[in-house]
Amino acid sequence: MHISEGVLDYRALIAGYVCTIGLAAAALKKLKQEDIPKVSVMGACFFVSSLIPIPVGISSVHLLLFGVLGIILGFESVIAVITGLLFQALMFQHGGISVLGVNTVIMSLPVLFVHFTFRTFYKKLKNNIKLLSIISGILSFFAVLIGMGLAMLFIYFTGKEFMGFAFVFALSHIVLAVIEGIITSVIIYQILRIKPGMIAVQVNKIG
Repeated sequence: MHISEGVLDYRALIAGYVCTIGLAAAALKKLKQEDIPKVSVMGACFFVSSLIPIPVGISSVHLLLFGVLGIILGFESVIAVITGLLFQALMFQHGGISVLGVNTVIMSLPVLFVHFTFRTFYKKLKNNIKLLSIISGILSFFAVLIGMGLAMLFIYFTGKEFMGFAFVFALSHIVLAVIEGIITSVIIYQILRIKPGMIAVQVNKIG
């Protein structure tokens, strides 16, 4: 879901960095010292997931872990996303430094969507592990679609000549959304069954 350098004009790049600075400032304000190891581990998982390509037709995709990040880290997931994207750009040329802001927005907003929506369901269904795990998968599915939609909007308004590629990109990410939903559901089910406090601590935070 990375947008590469050279696709967007300067207006989109500036807007991306402005939004990213705001998101990062809010996430750092909420970050507590005891949460740093958890954010680091999840950031590493997000980074490593980009190294596992999944072939879909003539293109390939990789896991995004939007649902897992949003549920386990909450708003602090923005820090994990920024860090992961930065290292992906520096080490493997996924995306790039100039589009780091835009890519952060594209990936952070779906993660936050999962976080805030799952919190609402958790408070009402915290004793129903199976239903919560299914909901987490559904939210993860829609999170990928939201990210895909944001990426296409950026391309449509500032890089229309790439819309043909964006269409192929969209089709491949529909398949990814299904895969993400299934994987998220399984992971969250196991966490809720084995160590529910890991999620309870996050969703019960104030703000």
